[in-house]
Amino acid sequence: MKSYFLSILLPIILASCNTQPEKEPRAPVVNEQEENTEEKVDTLLTNETILFFNQSGYGGFAKTRSAGFDWSKFKLIDVWKEDSLLVTAFNPDKTYFDSYGRFLKYSPDSSLFVDLDSYNIHISKDKQGRLIGNEEGPDTEISLVDWKKKEKTRLLFLGPGSSVEEGGWMDEDNIVLMGLQENAGGDSTIPVVWKYHVPTNTFYLFQSPDTIGVQKQMYSWRKERLKGVTLQ
Repeated sequence: MKSYFLSILLPIILASCNTQPEKEPRAPVVNEQEENTEEKVDTLLTNETILFFNQSGYGGFAKTRSAGFDWSKFKLIDVWKEDSLLVTAFNPDKTYFDSYGRFLKYSPDSSLFVDLDSYNIHISKDKQGRLIGNEEGPDTEISLVDWKKKEKTRLLFLGPGSSVEEGGWMDEDNIVLMGLQENAGGDSTIPVVWKYHVPTNTFYLFQSPDTIGVQKQMYSWRKERLKGVTLQ
């Protein structure tokens, strides 16, 4: 009798198994850290970074000033994450945008901008409407401003001997800055590129050993970038 019932139930069980809906394939688990792996392994400047500086005009300018200028000499030397960047209120005076507006570096969606100049160069208009720039001191501060929230975040603060001469948005998530930084001994300046990944507050520092004439070259570019401002 048992064998009789089994012979009847077995086909029914098999049929019910075959008619069960197939499980949808599980979506692959994406590790956010893996997505950022490329950020961490770029030991040379990316083509996008080089393109940014070339489009800004600095790449061509540098090559005319130094025949040996070579982007490939910039090598990644440090990576760090900043969890405590200084944030202060952004309350500019009425002349701020009139004086610095054309030099501010806006993000692709215009919600943020990078201020390269207002900390150490005071720009104002004279009676003839000309822009006059006066050096405020030897230090340099680079700020990221959320003008809707009225907040200013300090990205870099550099002492005497160091500077930032060019910078802006490589894309919606990454800011790149180029300038000079004193070496550990304080006896020479070295060309550097900082890359800042906004979503993760991560900095990448690239350095070039090519210091021949670079200081004069960098400071000359600042005058080119601030064309229209009489620096005093």
